[in-house]
Order: sequence, then structure tokens, then C-alpha cells
Amino acid sequence: KKNGFLISEKLISDNKISQLREELEKEFFDKDSKVQKYLKDFENLELAQKIMNIYSSNKVLSIIEDLKKNLNRNVALLPPFEVHKNYHVDLRQVHGWHRDCGGELKYDYCKNILSDKNYLFSKIGIYLQNNSDYGGGIDIIQSSHKNFSKFTSIVRKFKSIPFRITILFHKFLNKIYMMLPEKFFMFILNAKKLYPDKGSAVFFDSRIIHRGSPISKDKAKEIKFVKGEYQAFLPKEHNKFSIYCQLGTTESIDSYMFDRLKREDGFFELKMWLEHAEFVSKYNKELYKDICDVLEPIKKKYAKYINLNY
Repeated sequence: KKNGFLISEKLISDNKISQLREELEKEFFDKDSKVQKYLKDFENLELAQKIMNIYSSNKVLSIIEDLKKNLNRNVALLPPFEVHKNYHVDLRQVHGWHRDCGGELKYDYCKNILSDKNYLFSKIGIYLQNNSDYGGGIDIIQSSHKNFSKFTSIVRKFKSIPFRITILFHKFLNKIYMMLPEKFFMFILNAKKLYPDKGSAVFFDSRIIHRGSPISKDKAKEIKFVKGEYQAFLPKEHNKFSIYCQLGTTESIDSYMFDRLKREDGFFELKMWLEHAEFVSKYNKELYKDICDVLEPIKKKYAKYINLNY
């Protein structure tokens, strides 16, 4: 609530991280150069099981139990369960800053949920490398998850002026933007680069403005990016692996789906969530039950979308 993010204790030993990285290199090898892969689509299902075990480790579950007690609501880990490899923005093309709830801000229904004091919807990132000049972690704009009620939204908009100026600078004066040190813009934005221990989890609020820590402007000159896609080719020792899932309550998912289901083919995402839940049922019955407890009201409310044909 205070910071918009939380960094857990280390969940994986360095030896296991090295093993995971090697296994993920094989899983992602020559797979149409994909940067994103869902656990349910892994060829190596033993590797998928290992990652599910990290999600449901005692250290993560203890955080979830604290949240349940604090909010007096059902809270669960949520889909999609996925891994990214070398998912990077090219600062020459994209600044990367965004809120995960950005689409929801168009609707009063969602804004009422986003401003609830017990709102909880978070992404969880487990980074298998330290944050460095080659990226590898996450940057956040401090306190940008606050002021979402109709009484304080004007405060949020006022505080976002440096952000809007930076975005315009990036768009219209890009050459100058690339010449200036990124620390300059981080200072203006009141932004912070997080340095979690590799193998720990970063929980970050869907309302907070954030981005994957970019490759530094100096290092980017040496790196090949795929134009139009968030993909970079790095030396193997600097490859970035990020394990992601989400965490939330029924109310927060209602806001998320309200937005998604107004988009073209948005019902695919809801069906995808349910497919992920069924995948989890094969590996962790307790986690599957928690997911079902949170998703059941969503399934009932949006049943007509679930029944749509592909």
C-alpha cells in the first residue's frame, strides 16, 4: 500500500538458478525466436513443474496468507503463468513506461474499483539475473499507484506532468533524449530502478507506472533489437529470464476483465485464464482451489463470453 511494490526473500538458490537458466535456454531454443512462453505450452513439463513449485513456495504462500488476513478477502495467484526471454524495449523506439491497468482508466466502473482502499491486483516477477546495464529487472515510478479516487485523481494528474513531458520529449526530440543520461529522466520522474536479489520475487501493483529495466543507452549500441517487437539478442551470459504470474482478488479481476472483454476478441483472454487454471490443477490442487475460489464469481458474471466459439 505504501510503496506499490514488495520484494520477497530469495526463493531460489544460485545453483538452482543456474540450472533453471540452462533448462530454459533449451526450452526456448529455436522456438520461432519467441520471447514469451506459457508454462502450459512447455515441452519440458518437468521444468514447468519446477517453476510451479517456485510460485507455491512457502515464502510466497506466507505473503498471500498475510494479504488474505489484511484484506479479509480471497486472494490467489492468477494466470497467465509464463516465462519471458530477452523481453526488452529499445529506448530508441519505445520508452517502456506503462500501467498494467491503463485500459481500465477509460471506464468509471473500473475507476471505482481501482480507487477502493482494499484493491489488490499485482503482477509477480521472478528475475533469474541481477539488474545491470543489460537490464534484467524492473523500474518503477514511486507513488504512482496512489490517488485513484475521484477526489484525488486531480492530484495524480498534476503529479504526472513530468511523466507526460518526458513522453513528449522521447517522441519529438528522440535524438536529444538518447544523448542525455537515463538517470536524468529517472530523476525527473521520481523513478527507481529495483535491485532484487536474483531469484527473489517482486510484487508490483497494477496501478504503478513501471517498465522492464532497459538496456543502457551505451550497451544498446552493441545489441541487435527486433524492430517492432520487444526482443533483443544478448550475449548468453546476459540473457534475461523473467518468470511471471499475477495475484489478486475477485473484485480486481472484475475490473480487469471488464476492460479486456470490451476489446476485440477479448474473450480469448478469459478462456486462456481458465485453461491455465486447469493446467495448474495437474500440479498443485491447493493452488487450483484458491484460483477457483477467486475466479468462480467471474465465470458466472461473464459466462456468455466463455461460451463463445473460437
